[in-house]
Amino acid sequence: MALSLFYTAYSLDLFTSFGEVMWLRVLQVVGIGFLFVPTTMAGYIGIPAEKGDSVSGLVNFMRNIGGSMGTSIVTTVTARRLQYHQQILAGHVTPDELLFRESRRVVAHHAAHFGLSIPDAQREAIVRLYATVDRQAHTLSYLDAYWVLGVMACAMFILAFFLKKNDPGAGGQIAAG
Repeated sequence: MALSLFYTAYSLDLFTSFGEVMWLRVLQVVGIGFLFVPTTMAGYIGIPAEKGDSVSGLVNFMRNIGGSMGTSIVTTVTARRLQYHQQILAGHVTPDELLFRESRRVVAHHAAHFGLSIPDAQREAIVRLYATVDRQAHTLSYLDAYWVLGVMACAMFILAFFLKKNDPGAGGQIAAG
């Protein structure tokens, strides 16, 4: 799962097609099966059969809490990194930059060619250039979120080796950490 998240962060860009994104998502979902089955099974080890319903409820409750926390983390990382990347990219989109002036001139000329007045064409050029910066900042923020998720998946993989082992034949006794 971590490898698929890192691969997504490496390969995603503004020109990625829907088909490529679909296969990246399929690659990510393959790892989820290796996560949910063992964690669900670990929740039942050493639990008497008559407490199975309670364990099921607790496992599902914790899965929902974990999903909510994950969504909050991704939303926060994405929003904060979006602000960061917008600040950095906008620092390069100034009238002092030759590339910005040339891009604005070309886009304004193109907009004027389609019937806008010169002042409206210049405003349209700035709006379109800002939209480009915004798309780039959004993409970079999502890449950062994939990196964070990949690091968290690696950490969970390593922490799994430190869990106390339960004996499946322990007769209902749960090994406490």
